[in-house]
This record gives sequence, structure tokens and C-alpha cells, in this order.
Amino acid sequence: MKYLPLFPILARYPFLRISSRVFSFDVEEELRKFPDAIETAKRIVDKAIDGKIEYERFTDESEFFCLGCEENCYDCREKGTLENCDLCMGCFENCSLYYPREAFERFFANAKLSLLTYIASRMIVSAMEDWVRMRYAVNEASYYSKLLREDVEESGKVPIVRLVAIDLGAKLKGWNMHVSTFVKVSARIRDDKWRLVNRRLKNGYVETTKSEVLRGLEELLRMKLFEKVPSSEVVNPAVEELSKKAKRESEKFTMDLGEVDLNCLPPCMKEILSELQRGMNIPHTARFAITSFLLNIGMSVDEIIGLFKAAPDFDEEKTRYQVEHIAGERGKGAEYTSPSCDTMRTYNNCVSDCRVSHPLVYYKKCKSKRKKS
Repeated sequence: MKYLPLFPILARYPFLRISSRVFSFDVEEELRKFPDAIETAKRIVDKAIDGKIEYERFTDESEFFCLGCEENCYDCREKGTLENCDLCMGCFENCSLYYPREAFERFFANAKLSLLTYIASRMIVSAMEDWVRMRYAVNEASYYSKLLREDVEESGKVPIVRLVAIDLGAKLKGWNMHVSTFVKVSARIRDDKWRLVNRRLKNGYVETTKSEVLRGLEELLRMKLFEKVPSSEVVNPAVEELSKKAKRESEKFTMDLGEVDLNCLPPCMKEILSELQRGMNIPHTARFAITSFLLNIGMSVDEIIGLFKAAPDFDEEKTRYQVEHIAGERGKGAEYTSPSCDTMRTYNNCVSDCRVSHPLVYYKKCKSKRKKS
């Protein structure tokens, strides 16, 4: 049965590029045939706006994967392990395993619906504001990372992790990352242990643990999911409905905050600001967080650029362009809202349990208390 082993995998990981080898159909036509896929996609984005994850999906909980299969369908140097695989998937084209027709059709249907849901959700967020797409990317990467961790716990499913790694462009040797992969990932993770200078390097590979590889794959997936894809009129009703909710959500943080009071900065923003003033080279996620936050509370573009002058890689022209873009003075003209606490935790930019959902909520509460006292 052609591609049989891949159906349960694609049902769990529909973002894999190998889906284009397994399925060939007109996306818009199929989405019209299966409105349930759009509804599930809409729930996924709806939960993402709230900073939550939707778990009800067309996944397949089958443990089936033909590791060690004795049927003569492999023609790989290392059978079943997917080491050095180039994703040709030729080893699955001639699968001669027999499964009852009913089971085969279930595998096929779940994989197809999961893929359509994934495509629809990407279309929806691509037609919405950037902050919605960022929340979606963070939450979905976390969801798939959880599935990968579950699969790693089952020794027979380690090749699936290898498949995901290859698909995302991660070079691995065992559980060690190639230096090019490590550098790409570590540039976006705020933690001293992810600095290359603190790691052991051997023959071009950084010694990493299984857990670190999975964290790296989550970051690579987040980057992939944040990319825009072409949208379609078939998801327009969902986009219109969810855009109204997104607008209400963003309005929670656009009320008048009065004069800027730096004494009320939340711990995370104080830490980032302190590192800037000490001339430290802070990661991109932290730069975006402090810039958008300070703009949200009323600081000017020039004042914020002044704060970045202590950065070791300061370039006034580039910094001005980036700050003005976040301020809505360039590009589409939309001002960005600073990241939520969940997003700050995801990028290791959170330094304290403030018991709030957003840094701006902390700031507002602090200003309110100071005003009353």
C-alpha cells in the first residue's frame, strides 16, 4: 500500500514537506469539500489569539511505523533510521505491508484532514496582523514539540524525530547538532548555555542533548510557522470573524497609559534595559520586546534609539528603521503590541513570576497603585 507508513506521521505532523509527495490536490477545492478542516483551523487560531493551544485535531494515535520492517521496500544505506535521508520517500512508495482497507482509509483520511487543517490555519493567520501570526507560531511550535517529546520517549519512534529534523533543515549526527544548525537556533534563545563559546565542538558538531535537540527543533518550527503563505477567499469568513476578536484583544493594551513611568517597568523589561545599558548584545526577541513595550507606554522613537546606543553592534540607521517599523511608521503602518508573558517565557525573556498575563498589565497595575498612594 503506497505511502502507508507515512499517513499516521502526517496526521501528527502535517507541516512536513513530504506531504506534497503523498498528496496531490487542489487546496481550495478540497477545503470547500471539507469545511470541518476550516472549522478546526479556526479554533486553532482562535485559541492562539487567547494564548492557548487547541488539542482537538485530526491526529492519528496509531503507533504504527515500519521500523525494522522486513518487507522489501527499503533501499536506503541505513534502513529505517532515516540517517542521511534526502526525503525522497522512495523507500515508502512500494510498501507491501497489508492492512485492512478500513484501517488504510482511516489513516489516509486523518492525514488528509490534518494537512488541510494545517494549510487553512496558515492561510488564516497570514491574512491577519503579525502579532496573531507570532502567537500562532509560538503555540503551534509548542504543540508539535510536545508530540515530538512523546515520540522520543518511545524508542521505535526516534526516526520520526529525525524526519522532522531533516525537514526543518537541521543537521544532526546522533543527538549532536551541526554548528550551523546550533548557531541558527541559539541566536534566538536567551540562555548562556546556548552560547557557542560555552559548548564543546567536535568535527563540526556541537555536543547537545536529546532535550536540547528537541528545543532547537521547536525554535526552527516556530520560524517556519511565522512565515506568511498565500491566503484564499475560502478562509475569508474565518479571517473576518477572527480579526474582530483580534482587534478586541489588541485594544486591551492600547488605552491611555499616561506619562511614562520607568519605575513601573516589569522585571523582564528592567532586565533587558539593564543589559542594554551594560552594553550587552541582547537577542532579537528581547530587542523586539523592549522596543514594542516602550513604544506602547509612550516613549518616542528617538528616546528608544538612544537606549540602544550602548549595544555593541549599534547601527543608528538600522536601529531607526527597525524601531520605526515597530512603531508603525514604516511598512503597513500598524504599531506592534509587546509580547505576552507566555511569549516572553517561550524565549526565556521572563525573569520573574509576576502573576499577570502581559507586561503591559503589570505596568498599568503599578501606575494605578502609585497614583493612589
